[in-house]
Amino acid sequence: MNITLLGSAPHLQWFARRLSDHGFAITEAQIPPYSLMERMGQGWQSGILFDDLLIDTGPTPLTGRVDRAHACRAAGLAYAELAGHWLEPGTELGFAVFAGATSADRDRLRPLLDALAPRAGAWLFCGPPGGGCYAAHTFDALTSAAALAMQAGWTCPGTPLQPPDWGAFFRQQEELATRLLGWARLYLTLYPDLPELDPWAQLARFSAPPTAQAHFSANLARLIVLALGQGFAQQEILQTLLPLSPAAVK
Repeated sequence: MNITLLGSAPHLQWFARRLSDHGFAITEAQIPPYSLMERMGQGWQSGILFDDLLIDTGPTPLTGRVDRAHACRAAGLAYAELAGHWLEPGTELGFAVFAGATSADRDRLRPLLDALAPRAGAWLFCGPPGGGCYAAHTFDALTSAAALAMQAGWTCPGTPLQPPDWGAFFRQQEELATRLLGWARLYLTLYPDLPELDPWAQLARFSAPPTAQAHFSANLARLIVLALGQGFAQQEILQTLLPLSPAAVK
């Protein structure tokens, strides 16, 4: 089992210390071999070479990760991607890891991810390459939505209570919802061979434990499209009918 760090991003050293503490032998190559750079293309920043499995840990965008996976397969190299917020406290506490890989590569990655995560199994397999990036960004957006809700009713201690600016709050929520819906639709276009499901089947798939889902990110994206897509469609209908209502004519 050969593990080589590729690049000079700070989080690679934090990964290395955690992996070493779990018994992994680590080598470093701050400048990746030229043959690997050719396969990775522009924008490659950091990763781990795990035998013949290249693990992308940098800020590669969603579509770039899927393209990179295709390029690696064409070159006879396996590809996986990890997404998360790589912060130094993770060296001691473990990292929150969203992983994207084929099912076969997930099993190969398991011991490495068990070491990086806070405890064995405390990481999320999100589906094929790109799934980790999609799930991480979606969870960030959902966290932002919750934070906005808390901020709407917050008043600085020692100052008079102020009524929330509900107009600003709902505009912010709508912007987040628009981003979530667009992000979900984009992800689903990357895997056009996914079977069509009726709403109840979608809900049933997503209700299973995440560890039991073969493609968690696809199920999450479908649920978001189902929920937000209907809401925006209803909003468009209301905006069309409003000018035709008797109240609007008066």
